[in-house]
Amino acid sequence: MKSKKRPSKLPEEWEVIPDTHEGIVTQEEFDTVQQLMTSRRREKNKGDFENIFSGVIKCADCGYALRAMSANRRKRPDIIDCVQYTCNNYGRYGNVMCTAHAIEARDLFNAVLADNNRFADMAVNDERAVRAIEKRLTETDQSKAKAMEKEQKKLNKRLAELDRLFSSLYEDKVMERISERNFELMSGKYQKEQLEIEARLREVTETLNESYEKSQGIRDFLSLIRNYQGLKELDATVVNALIDKILVSEREKSSDGTVRQEIKIYYKFIGFVGELHITPTKRWTALPAKHCTVCGVKYVPGSGISKYCPACAKKIQREKSNECKRRSRERKRQVCIELYAKNDRLTLNSRKVGF
Repeated sequence: MKSKKRPSKLPEEWEVIPDTHEGIVTQEEFDTVQQLMTSRRREKNKGDFENIFSGVIKCADCGYALRAMSANRRKRPDIIDCVQYTCNNYGRYGNVMCTAHAIEARDLFNAVLADNNRFADMAVNDERAVRAIEKRLTETDQSKAKAMEKEQKKLNKRLAELDRLFSSLYEDKVMERISERNFELMSGKYQKEQLEIEARLREVTETLNESYEKSQGIRDFLSLIRNYQGLKELDATVVNALIDKILVSEREKSSDGTVRQEIKIYYKFIGFVGELHITPTKRWTALPAKHCTVCGVKYVPGSGISKYCPACAKKIQREKSNECKRRSRERKRQVCIELYAKNDRLTLNSRKVGF
């Protein structure tokens, strides 16, 4: 009683009584704000880049967040072209824990915008495609729900039978038609079966509720995304209103040399619909060709500070490496010469002192 410490309990131990007061905001708005508060969002980084995917984009392999970082390339008019996302787990611990999962911010922006517009146009103009998506997302759930409904009816019917059996069994005991021992034996058997049926009935009811919520979620998502038809720009408000999370996979190189990357978008109310496969942009192709300062050959540079063509760059790098090794050997040789000279002086001085 006199302790000033405030004890804390886990959220699952809280006693929550909902709907006791009229809400100031809707439940959907409250849930969205709670999600944003727990996602550790950082609106802008040091380069004034607005990270609209903060708290949403994740690594598909380890589940860590992807962080926005400078791509160490030359300046461009739009800051989004100077930024890429990489796995935070890889950034901290290297390839021992994960791989880079690097994706250009512009590529991610374009992919998400195109997918949002595709669903918005579909929801407004293509009812057949909408019904196909609804069928694909709920086909398994509907067949499962029908089986669950049949099982639910059987369980409820059996519970009603057990209630009648209990009533009849109690009358038989009162009228002394059965002994006390047989009454205890039969009542224990019926009670055990009743508890098992009630537990299974709770599981079935929860599964059916989830199926109904998913069907309703599809309708809610379609009505929501209709408001964003013809979207030309993405911002954090749109991303958080439509998307729960985005999973980015590692780049894959096929046998023909093409590189592609898989993105999975989990939308509000419906979850994952289908993966996106994008071709990562090679930013160096946007740089103009220049002439090598050694041989004069025209080539496409890999960075804005490049001065040599690939052949000359290898040759110069090899020459610099050899020169570095030569200087290192020369320094070691000088150190040895100085050490020997010092030892000779010490030996000569010791002999003079001895005489």
